[in-house]
Amino acid sequence: MILTCISIKTYSQKDPAITGDQVPITNNLEQNHSPHKAAIYSALIPGLGQIYNKKYWKLPVIYGLTGIFIYSFDFNNNQYNKYTNAYIDLKSNKITNFEGYTEFSTLDKIRDNYKRNRDLNVISLAAIYLLNVIDATVDAHLFYYDISEDLSLNVQPALFNTINNQSAAGFSLKINFKSNKSLFD
Repeated sequence: MILTCISIKTYSQKDPAITGDQVPITNNLEQNHSPHKAAIYSALIPGLGQIYNKKYWKLPVIYGLTGIFIYSFDFNNNQYNKYTNAYIDLKSNKITNFEGYTEFSTLDKIRDNYKRNRDLNVISLAAIYLLNVIDATVDAHLFYYDISEDLSLNVQPALFNTINNQSAAGFSLKINFKSNKSLFD
């Protein structure tokens, strides 16, 4: 136990032979790509984390979905305000019908439907924003991950024994990951 403590202490101290001009050689891959930076960039401006990760193809998806939900929010909000004003006017007897609707309950249901859709658009926009940040962070974590080109999926019929010792037919899935390169090459 004493020898282990001495070896750990010796290993953890700096080598006095190394001067300030020399850089010790390490076997670890220097990872300069920070998931924290990607998350911050993507939180500040949606899509900036994807640019940092060099995943440019995701920008049209992020901004396309954002544009669709903003347009849908604006449409539903305008319709909600229009039917709210009509409901108020119908209640105060300023008008007798609105676009063919004469009952309060019908206008109220239509108005609530537009309100629900508007609120769902806000939730969807928040989800896109959150997924944008999560996606940038995960991509930054996997930035140095080596994706082998030799991946295979093997599907075969198989017979299985159940708990009651009966045979059951099914499929067996085998995924093979073959890589000749290591992460630190």
